[in-house]
Order: sequence, then C-alpha cells, then structure tokens
Amino acid sequence: MHVNLILDEEKRSASPVSIGLIGKLSGIAVLVLVSVWGLSFYSSYRSLLNDMRFSQAEWTRTEIKYKEALHLRAELSTREATLSEIEGWRASRIAWGQQLQMIQAVVPAVIQLSEVRVDEVIPVSGIRTGRVYEATISGRTPAERSEVNVSQLLDALRTPPFDRFVESSALPSGSFRQDPTDRSARTFNIVSLYLPRPLP
Repeated sequence: MHVNLILDEEKRSASPVSIGLIGKLSGIAVLVLVSVWGLSFYSSYRSLLNDMRFSQAEWTRTEIKYKEALHLRAELSTREATLSEIEGWRASRIAWGQQLQMIQAVVPAVIQLSEVRVDEVIPVSGIRTGRVYEATISGRTPAERSEVNVSQLLDALRTPPFDRFVESSALPSGSFRQDPTDRSARTFNIVSLYLPRPLP
C-alpha cells in the first residue's frame, strides 16, 4: 500500500524553469515588443509630421511663383490668340501699295492710267471659301497701235510677279473703245481677278 503524503501545492516540478517564470518572461517580452513598436510608430509619425510641415512650407514658397506662372501662361495664350487674329487678317488682305507699284512698273510709256479700282467679289453661290478681289485698271493710249500697247500691258499682268497674286487678267468685251474726248486716243478697262485669300 502506497500513501502519498505530499500535498498538491507542495509538489515541485523537476524542470529547472518553472511555468511561472515562463509566464513572466513572456509578459516581459510582449511588453518590450509593444514598447519597440510604439517607439517605432511614434518615430515614423514624427518623421511624417516633419515631412508634411516641410512640404507645406515649400508649397507656401512655391505657390506665389506657381500663380505667377499660371498668369503668364494665360497672358501668353491671350497674346498668341491676338497675334493669330492679326496674322489671319493680314493673310486675307493684299498689300495694294505694293501691287500699284508693280502695275506702275509694267505700264508702257504710251499708256496713261486714269483709274485703278479694287472691289471685293462675293461668290455667286454665296458660299465664301476665301476673300476674292477684283482690280479694274482703266487708261488711255494713242489710237495708233493701241491694240499692241494694251496687249503688252495685258501680257505683263499675266506673268511674274503678278501670277503669284492674280488668277486671270482680261479685256472685257466692249471695254476697248474710242476716247470720246480725244478721237486720236482709245480707252480701255482691264479686269484682274485675284486669287482667293483665306478668311480670317
């Protein structure tokens, strides 16, 4: 017969490390890990906060320049639009001063010009794909060799440099006639139709 006289609370483990010690060590380890995590989180938070403050300060310094850049860009766009309108307007017109000098340079000495009239032509269809000008050149020349003199001027208006601007030049029927004020001279009208200019 075996009688165990040792109470349960008096029993001792044969292990050199007790369960209580393991529990205490585990608690301390968890506390250390939580502390390390907390310090790491706080350090990251402080770093992020400093970065945010630095970025805010940088934006404050940059914001003025950014707004100035936006203003300059808007002003540049406005000026470019204005310049484009001016270029469109210029492209739709003809430098008539230059054209008159060119005409003057090719007029034979025996021809006297009396009028150069310029009109803007509206297409019959009413659909405008460009601005078209028509120049009517009126003058007089001695009756002798009058056909040759006018033909010489007409040929000149059909060759360079006029061919860059003029689509056609012609002497309309009935526009070549005797000068009513001088029977020794004849008058004429030459009509030059200019190439279409782009609408602005």
